[in-house]
Amino acid sequence: MPLTKTCSDYREAAELLSRGTIVRCRICGDSMKPFLVNGVDSVLICPVKLSGDCSESHKAMIDKHNNVSRRKRRNISAGENRMTIRRRDIVLYRNAKTSELILQRVVHVWGTLLLMRGDASYAPYESATVSDVIGVVLSGTSRNRNFNSSSRKWRYASKAWTASYRMRLWTKRIKKMGKMLVLLLMPVLFSACSHAGGTDIIRIQDGQFIKNGAPYYFVGTNFWYGPILGSEGTGGDRERLARELDTLKSLGIENLRVLVGSDGDHGVYTKVEPTLQYAPGRYNDTLLRGLDYFLAELGKRDMEAVLYLTNSWEWSGGYSQYLKWAGYGDIPLPRVAGYDAYVDYVSDFIKSEEAKDMFRRFTMDIVSRTNTVTGKPYRDDPAIFSWQICNEPRPFGKDNLEAFKEWITGTAELIKSIDPNHMVSVGSEGKYGCEWDIDAWAEIGKSPYIDYMNIHIWPSNWGWTTKEDMKTGNTAKGTENSLEYLNEHLTVAKGIGKPLVVEEFGLPRDGFAFSRTSGVSLRDEYYDTLLSLLPGEAASGGILAGFNFWGWGGFAVPSEEHLMWQPGDDYTGDPAQEEQGLFSVFVTDTSTTSIIRNTIISLSQKTAAPAK
Repeated sequence: MPLTKTCSDYREAAELLSRGTIVRCRICGDSMKPFLVNGVDSVLICPVKLSGDCSESHKAMIDKHNNVSRRKRRNISAGENRMTIRRRDIVLYRNAKTSELILQRVVHVWGTLLLMRGDASYAPYESATVSDVIGVVLSGTSRNRNFNSSSRKWRYASKAWTASYRMRLWTKRIKKMGKMLVLLLMPVLFSACSHAGGTDIIRIQDGQFIKNGAPYYFVGTNFWYGPILGSEGTGGDRERLARELDTLKSLGIENLRVLVGSDGDHGVYTKVEPTLQYAPGRYNDTLLRGLDYFLAELGKRDMEAVLYLTNSWEWSGGYSQYLKWAGYGDIPLPRVAGYDAYVDYVSDFIKSEEAKDMFRRFTMDIVSRTNTVTGKPYRDDPAIFSWQICNEPRPFGKDNLEAFKEWITGTAELIKSIDPNHMVSVGSEGKYGCEWDIDAWAEIGKSPYIDYMNIHIWPSNWGWTTKEDMKTGNTAKGTENSLEYLNEHLTVAKGIGKPLVVEEFGLPRDGFAFSRTSGVSLRDEYYDTLLSLLPGEAASGGILAGFNFWGWGGFAVPSEEHLMWQPGDDYTGDPAQEEQGLFSVFVTDTSTTSIIRNTIISLSQKTAAPAK
C-alpha cells in the first residue's frame, strides 16, 4: 500500500482509495457536524479493499479496527482482505440515489446492508450496501482534538450521540421558544424522549392493546390498495380515498391492514399495478408520497394501519420478484403454470441470501422513511399500528422451517433496531403457514421482537367449505373448523401472553357468485359467528384482541365485462389474482356492515379497564 496521501475533497480521496492508498482528507460539508467541522477537521481513511503493504502504525490501527471477536456479529460486516465495517463507524460512501460522495455514520449493519445517517439532528436515514463504501475512517481530528475510531472513549461518545437523537431533535424544535418556555416544557420533553414514541402510539400493556390510554379491541378490515388511492399518479383517487375512510370511520372501523407496495415489472398478469419498487432499491416516488398522504389522512381520523412489507404470493411481487431479481428465472404464475410450480419456485426464497438482502434493504428504506406530508418520521407516527413482515409468509417446505424462523425473527429485530416505538407482527396464517407445525408458530411468537400474534382463517381456500357447499348453503363444517382453528391458536397465545388478532377471514358470496348485487347471507352468518366472540373477550380483558375481515371493496364498481382485474378498473378488496367481488364487502352489502357496526358498538360498551 503506498504512503499516505493528503487530499482536499472527497472526489480526490475516492480516486486514491480505489487505488489502495490510505488518505488524509479535510472534512467537506456538514454531514458530520458537530463532531467533524467543515474545512477545520480532517480524517484518516483506509480503503475498504486491503492490499499491499502499509506502515506499522497503520497496520496496527487496521488490525485493531478489524478485531471484532467480542462484538455481536450482526453489528459488523467483514470479508477476507476487506476492512470490517462496524456499527457507528464513519465511512466515505457513494449514495446510490444521488451518486454523491458523502461521509456518514453507520447506524445499523445487517449482513451486507447498511443504514447510514449524518450526525446532524435532522439528518435523514440513507440505505447503502457494503459495495457502496469506499473507505473507513481510522482516526482524525474532532474540533481540533485527535481521535482514534477504535478507542473506547470515541466509540462510547459515538454511541451516546446516536442514542440521544430524539433528545436533540426536540431540543432544536424548542430552541427558539425562550428559556422560560423551555423550563415549562421540560417535563413534556423528558416524557417524549424517554417514552418509546410517546403515549399516542398504540402499545401493549398486560396483554392488551392500549389506544388513547384505554384498552383497544377492534373490528378492522383489509384495505390493501389504500396507499395507491392516496397517490397523484396512475391509480390514484384521493376523492375516493376520503369517501372510503370516512365511511369506514362512521362504521367504527379504524384498524386497516395495508400493503406498503408491490414489486417488479408492469404488465404482469395477476399482479397489482402500479408497482412501488420497480427495481431493487429503486422506487416510484409518486407512490411513496401516496403512502405518506394515506398515513396523514389516517392520522386526521384517529385511524391506524398495519403495514405489511412484502408478500409470499405473486399478486404483489414479494418472494417471487426478489427471486427473479436474484437470477432464478421467470416466475411461474400459479394461474398459468399451476400452484405446485409456483410453490417449488418460491421455496428458494428462504434459501437465497441475495433475495433476502434485497428485501432487507427495502425494509430499511421504508421503516426509516420520513413522511413528506406531515414531516414526521414513520417511527414517530401514531397512524402506524404495527410493521408487519410479510403477508402470509411461508417456508414452502419443511426443510426450510428452521431458516424460515430465523428469517422472521431476524427481520423483526432489524425493524425494531430502526423503529423501537412501533409494534412488529408477522402476518402469519398460523400453523397453516408453518407447515402445519403450531410449535413453530409458537416459537416465532415467543421472540422478544414480535409483539403480538396473528392468524388467518380461510374455510373456502383451505377446502373446509367447497363451491358446492356455497351453492347448497351447507357451510356448517367450515364454520366448525374455523372455530376449532381459532381456539387452538388462542390457547397457545394465552400461554405466551401476547394478544392474538385474526387479521384475515372471509367467505365468498352466496352461490360462489361475484356480482356485487348477489346475496351474502352465508357470509353474514359466518361473520356474525366469529365477531360475536369479541365483546366477551373485551369484557374480560382477554387475549383475542381483534378481527380484520377481508376485504373492503367500498365504493368500487367491478367491470361487468371481465372477472379479473385489469389496469384502469376500480380497486376492490380482491387483489389482481382473484375474481373481482369474490371476498369484497361493498358499501351496498348493508347486512354485512350492520353486523360489523353492531359488534363495534357492543365492544365500546364492554371493554374492560386495563389491569393496574
